[in-house]
Amino acid sequence: MTTPDAAPEVGRVEALNPFVVESPEKLQPQDIARLFVEAYTRIETIKQRKHTFIWGSRGSGKSMMLRYLEPKCQAIVHHGTAEFFRSKPPFLALYCPCKEGYFNKTEMNMLEPLTARILTEHMLNLYVAAKLADCLHSQFDSGFFDDASKKRFARTVLSLFDRASIASSVEEVNEYVSLEENSLVWLLKLFGVENKKINAYLRNNVLRKGELSYEGATSGYHDFLLPLMQAVRELPHMEGIPVYVMIDDANRLTRDQQTVVNTWISNRDQEHVCFKVAAEFSGYQTFRNNRELFSTLKPSDLDLAIEGGGWIEAPHDYSGVDVDELYTNSQSDYIAKVKGIANRRLEVANLPVKDIEQFLPPDAEEEARLEQIKKDTAEEWEQRGRPGRQKDYVYRYATARLFQWLRDKKKKSYAGFTNMVHLSSGVLRGFLEPCYLMYDEYVSGRESRHVESIPPDVQNKVLFRYSEEFILADIDKIRKELPPEAKSSLEALSTLLNSLGRLFYERLHDPDAREARLFSFTVRGQIPEDIQEVLRLGVRYRYFQLRTYSTKEGGGREKWYVLNRRLCPVFQLDPTGFEGRISLTPDHLKIACTNAEKFVRLRLKQSPESSQLDLFSLTEEE
Repeated sequence: MTTPDAAPEVGRVEALNPFVVESPEKLQPQDIARLFVEAYTRIETIKQRKHTFIWGSRGSGKSMMLRYLEPKCQAIVHHGTAEFFRSKPPFLALYCPCKEGYFNKTEMNMLEPLTARILTEHMLNLYVAAKLADCLHSQFDSGFFDDASKKRFARTVLSLFDRASIASSVEEVNEYVSLEENSLVWLLKLFGVENKKINAYLRNNVLRKGELSYEGATSGYHDFLLPLMQAVRELPHMEGIPVYVMIDDANRLTRDQQTVVNTWISNRDQEHVCFKVAAEFSGYQTFRNNRELFSTLKPSDLDLAIEGGGWIEAPHDYSGVDVDELYTNSQSDYIAKVKGIANRRLEVANLPVKDIEQFLPPDAEEEARLEQIKKDTAEEWEQRGRPGRQKDYVYRYATARLFQWLRDKKKKSYAGFTNMVHLSSGVLRGFLEPCYLMYDEYVSGRESRHVESIPPDVQNKVLFRYSEEFILADIDKIRKELPPEAKSSLEALSTLLNSLGRLFYERLHDPDAREARLFSFTVRGQIPEDIQEVLRLGVRYRYFQLRTYSTKEGGGREKWYVLNRRLCPVFQLDPTGFEGRISLTPDHLKIACTNAEKFVRLRLKQSPESSQLDLFSLTEEE
C-alpha cells in the first residue's frame, strides 16, 4: 500500500498553491499518482472483483480515487504497466464520468417509453465502449498491444453491431482513418459518429413533434457490452483480467439510466466486468433493475424485456463504501486521512514545513485557557464525588465552558488543524478549500511563497468568511437555480438553519445545560410533505448530513440530521464532538422553519404564555 511517507517517485513541481483543488478530470496521471494517498480511503475494498457503490458528497474524493485506478496511474505506482498487471489484484479500469446534459437529455421525453429505454441503454453502451477504446489507445504505450491483436479486437467489436444499421457510420469513419492502420482510433471515431447520429435524431424528432422513427443501431448488455468486455480479455497481457467500469457522478443519470446500470450489476458477471458506481446517495433514485425499467410496457411488448428483475441488494449484488465521515474525532480514520493528504501536498510543494499541524497552528492563548479549564473541571469532578470517569467528565464540560468564558470576552478561535478537520464535516474538499484561501491570502504581496505556517488570525478570518458565505452567498446562488415553486422551501430552510444555530448557541452557553455540545436533531412522527421537502433540500445542498440511529424502543431506525459544521463559526458553535441530539416533533420543526425567535424561546421554556409551555415542550435529549 502506498503510504503518506512513500509517494511515487514522479518528481517535484512547486505548486503556486499546495492546496489548489482541481477537478480530477483535468489532472495528469503523474499528478494523481503523487497527490493521492491510499491510507484510510477503503480503496482496497474498491479494488476487489465485485460490483461496488461508492457513496460520498461532492468533494469527498470519489473522482480522485477512481482516476487513481486508471492504468497510467497504476503503472506509475507499480513502476511499469506490465508490473501492475502482474500484481494482485490486476484490473483494467475505465473512468466514465457522467457529464451534466450528456445523458439526461430532455429530448428523451418526446420518445415513446420503449424507444426511450432502448436508446438509453444504447447510449450508455456507446459511451462505455468509447471510453474503453480511448483507454486502450491513450493509457498504454504504443507497443503494449501488437497491431494484429488490435485489428482483431476492432473487427470483433464491429461484428457485435448489425452491419446494415451502422453502414453509413462505417463509411464516414473510413474517410478519416483506416481500421487497418489505426484500429483503436477507428473504433473511437465509430462510437463518436454513432453517438452523433443519436443526438441528431433526438433533436430532429423534437422539431418534428415526436413523429420521427429511429432507424439506427441499437445494443444491449448481453449482445454488446458483455461480449465487448470478453473481447478485451483476449488481448495480449489481458488474459483473465476483469474490466472495471467506473461510473462517476452517477447521481446525474436519469432514473431510467440508473436502472440500466442496476440491470448490468444484477447480472453478476464480475469475472469479466465489474461496475464501480460513484454517486451522492441522495441523488441515486432507484435500486430497481430491468423489471422496473420495463414496468410501463404493454403486455405485448414484455417479451422484449430480459428475464429476471427486481431489486439489487448488498451484499449479494454489490458492496457499498461510504467515503463521507460523520465522526471526525481523533479516533476516526478521517483525521488521519486528511493529515496524510495535507502532508503530501506540503511535500510536493516543497514547503519548509512538512507537517500540517505545524503549518496550521491553533490560537496559543485560547489553547492555554482551555488547558486551565480542563484542570479546573477535573478538580470539580473530585468535588462532586467523582461521577463517572474523570476523562469523560472533562471531555463533556471543558470545551463548553471555554465557550461560556469566551462569550463576553472575545470571539471563539477556530484556527488549528484539528478544528479545521472538524469544520470540514467529513468532506475532504471542505478542508482543502479554506486551506487554499488561507495560503493565498497570507502570501499575497509577500516576496516568497515558502511559508512555515499560517497565523491563527489569518485562519480565523478565512474560516469565518467561509462559514458566512455558506449561509448567505450560497443560499443566494441556490435561489437563482431553483424553480419558483421551490423557493418557499429554500426560505424555510434558511429560517430552520437560523433557528437551530441560535438554539445550539444558547445551549452551548448555558452553564446548567446537561448536554451543551449539540448540533444535530431527530424528528419523531410523520413529517408533512412541505417540511420533508425542506429537509431534502438541506441534505441536497449539504447543510445537513443524513444518518439513521436505532431507537431506544428497538425495532426501528429514526432519521438523524447533523448540521454541517462549516456553519459553526458563523453561529459560534463547538464542532469538536457529539454530545447527544435533540428530538423534535413535526409541529415543532414547522415552527423552526417559520419563526426562529419563537422556536428558540419555546425550546428554552422562556415563553411568557405559561399556558403553552406544556404544549411546546419541544425536545428531549437522547
